[in-house]
Amino acid sequence: MSLHPEASALLDRSHRLGADPRNTNYAGGNASAKGTGTDPVTGGDVELMWVKGSGGDLGTLTESGLAVLRLDRLRALTDVYPGVEREDEMVAAFDYCLHGKGGAAPSIDTAMHGLVDAPHVDHLHPDSGIALACAADGEKLTAECFGDRVVWVPWRRPGFQLGLDIAAIKEANPQAIGCVLGGHGITAWGATSEECERNSLHIIRTAEAFLAERGKAEPFGPVIEGYEPLGETQRRERAA
Repeated sequence: MSLHPEASALLDRSHRLGADPRNTNYAGGNASAKGTGTDPVTGGDVELMWVKGSGGDLGTLTESGLAVLRLDRLRALTDVYPGVEREDEMVAAFDYCLHGKGGAAPSIDTAMHGLVDAPHVDHLHPDSGIALACAADGEKLTAECFGDRVVWVPWRRPGFQLGLDIAAIKEANPQAIGCVLGGHGITAWGATSEECERNSLHIIRTAEAFLAERGKAEPFGPVIEGYEPLGETQRRERAA
């Protein structure tokens, strides 16, 4: 069976984003696409989501690394969500939303993609985005950098509640193209795969320019004697 066009576009986008370490660190981040497929039981239409599964790498993602879920079942989980104290139970519930056999296991970030009302979603860990996300005054810096085009989401551990948080913030800010997740990274969305990728790159490059203009050459201060970085040979020996 041929790959669905939306899933194919998702793989292409993932490869482009994952090939550049400025966009996300290795094996970090995930991306998704939603589209209409065919229910093999009824022959009718079914709304599906393809999302990078647990443990994969965006730059080398293949079809087998995608989890495919039914959107109606995934979104119906909000009706049985027991609350943030028991949100870890929702990860196991994703298995009951899968469409067909094979594919990757859904990751803890699946809710972020499924609950956000956008056909395409990227969740990335770029250095520039993390710099804002992890700053003591990250919310203020995010507003200065992006205005109201990118919204701050207070820190919350990855999981079902974070997906609900992002979905609510997107709904309340229709002008936004994405958000900075406090202490975490960035999420962007779009109506098409191309728009989503464009929005992700806009957030990353805008943050890079903001940091270059506002940052210091030695943000952590001068190197302290005795704490210089190891030479290349010593680094490789230590890593080995």
